[in-house]
Amino acid sequence: MSEVKSRMVVPPPGVMLDMTCRCCGGHRVELVIDLGDQPHCNRLVRPDLAPGVEPHYPLRVGFCRDCSMVQIDHTIPKESMFTDYPYVSGTTKTLPAHFLATSQRIAAAYGVKAGDLVVDIGSNDGTWLKQWAFSGARVLGVEAAGNVAKLAQEAGVPTWHRFFNAECCADIRKEHGPAKVITAAGVFFHLEELHSVVEGIASLLSDDGVFVVQAIYLGGMVENTAFDQVYHEHLCYYTLKSLSALLEQHGLEVFEASLVDIHGGSIEAHVTRKGVRPVGDSVRAMQAEEVRKGFGEIETYRQFADNVLDLRKRLVALLEGYKNSGKSVWAYGAPAKGATLLNSFGIGPDLVQKAVEKNPMKVGLAIPGVRIPIEAEEGARPDAYLVLAWNFISEFLVKEREYLAGGGELVVPIPKVHAYGKESA
Repeated sequence: MSEVKSRMVVPPPGVMLDMTCRCCGGHRVELVIDLGDQPHCNRLVRPDLAPGVEPHYPLRVGFCRDCSMVQIDHTIPKESMFTDYPYVSGTTKTLPAHFLATSQRIAAAYGVKAGDLVVDIGSNDGTWLKQWAFSGARVLGVEAAGNVAKLAQEAGVPTWHRFFNAECCADIRKEHGPAKVITAAGVFFHLEELHSVVEGIASLLSDDGVFVVQAIYLGGMVENTAFDQVYHEHLCYYTLKSLSALLEQHGLEVFEASLVDIHGGSIEAHVTRKGVRPVGDSVRAMQAEEVRKGFGEIETYRQFADNVLDLRKRLVALLEGYKNSGKSVWAYGAPAKGATLLNSFGIGPDLVQKAVEKNPMKVGLAIPGVRIPIEAEEGARPDAYLVLAWNFISEFLVKEREYLAGGGELVVPIPKVHAYGKESA
């Protein structure tokens, strides 16, 4: 095994967490998997810091037996996690293209025209809002992290540097009027003030306005064993059933739902005030599919936990095989979820010597907990890369065709451990 100790424990059935459900307020949240005390994944550290200096917090996943919301029990205050943030959404080719196609689809479906207001929650560096230029709509981003809000503002994207909640929405409506479209991509599971946010959305929408949310789909996490999507920033993990249970408490309902191939599989829900638009067949079809697959049942998540244990065994065995053969392995990127995987599985620098990144905000630091150093993506190459951002593997296979043809390998840990080599070039 790796010199870094694995932090993961799968409990016996029936262990309950001492918490109030973030969605329904109930107290029957059963522990599914305990990933151990872990550092905040996006709080990268200096490599020369003494081991263990960074704070560690419980990372436990539970299933609410009342509303079926899957969630973590410990909350790191949002001011600690999001006021300075190392992730920018414009660093891949995949996301801008995805957001442009989504914007065009939304505009066509709901008649977005010049002058309409589009508000993006957790707008990051403005990547999605930039894609609305074709429509002539007014855009406004709301971003809590000052460093990335500044990037958006410098790029000409109107952006408020503050947390999105009911108070913020009241201020937006007062200054800009109601929103025709509100969007949230990769942020809706971050929300400490969950009910205040949903209340704000309901108040900010115009009479026929639509809220479009894209969030990592819990069903996809289960089917792909994508446990690395669990980290302290991700407080809730949605199915259509649990998302609807949340929205309905604030007079909103999902009227269209689909799965989109981004971030390893996300749910896209179109939401409006209850009764404003007819509920489409897509909602009923997804509801039926979730029942068929057992996404509302605790047994499904117990099996998920067992699958994570098996994944750990397979990946660690592969990396130890590289080590015993004298081969070098580096991490390809240092995404937040990579910290979860490495810390949970006990994978340290003895198995993965370094991580390489093109995000300059991460270069020169180290992945917290396991202390794998992060260097710039340039120069020498290893025998193999461990692709922590496995959800972008299609893009990376194209980018690294020459490396693969020369004998290099790209190892993906999820949905199953697999090494891409010359045959993929």
